[in-house]
Amino acid sequence: QRDSSTSLGMTLIDRWILERLNDVITDCRSAYEAFEFHKVYHALNQFCAVDLSSLYIDITKDRMYCDAADSPRRRATQMVMHEIFGALCRLLAPVLAFTAEESWRHSALGGSVHLQEFPRLEHRVHEASDQIAELLKLRAVVGQAIERARQEKLIGNALEAAVVLHSNSDVTTKISKEDLEEFFILSDLTIRQADEASASVTQTAYKKCARCWRHRPAVGTSKEHPDLCDRCESVVTALSEKAR
Repeated sequence: QRDSSTSLGMTLIDRWILERLNDVITDCRSAYEAFEFHKVYHALNQFCAVDLSSLYIDITKDRMYCDAADSPRRRATQMVMHEIFGALCRLLAPVLAFTAEESWRHSALGGSVHLQEFPRLEHRVHEASDQIAELLKLRAVVGQAIERARQEKLIGNALEAAVVLHSNSDVTTKISKEDLEEFFILSDLTIRQADEASASVTQTAYKKCARCWRHRPAVGTSKEHPDLCDRCESVVTALSEKAR
């Protein structure tokens, strides 16, 4: 069962997108069985435009670009994207025949996509989806506070913000600060539990990392790489050692 994904290094956002993929597979298979091709298009378009582009890829692009190549969470995202790619090619094949075939052949998965079966459903509980729904409500609160701070010229962009989030959800107590900062796409986040959700924004005192563009406490503390945060310094150092 793929619900053992936590043992594969997957974070909450990885498990969520796989749950969403499972929902899309269910909807598309049912629509194909009823010859309701417009429902297939709407389900896949919604998934690609909102769940993938606006959320999953936007949130995970920092780890994809800036984490070490073999870091567990980067590898987990690569594995998730590989699974999504294969599923989308097969689901799109009947309605986007040539593009699906070209994509399948380019991926070197072998054979023709039109000889493949539709992706199978996996047994997944919606544990991650329920938690992400809570976080999305808080993300909206943070977004509104950041937009106000922009209008007031306190910050130029979200990565310059020091955000204090008063959370009315216990989900924020179950997730690491690093994962929450990644999900909200922030550099400097403080979480405080409260009865009502709200957020306040000031300009962070941390310097900007030249590699990941996040404002981190470690920037400026290294003699060898004063312009990098600790994560980026470790990645760059490892790459330099490999190149020798």
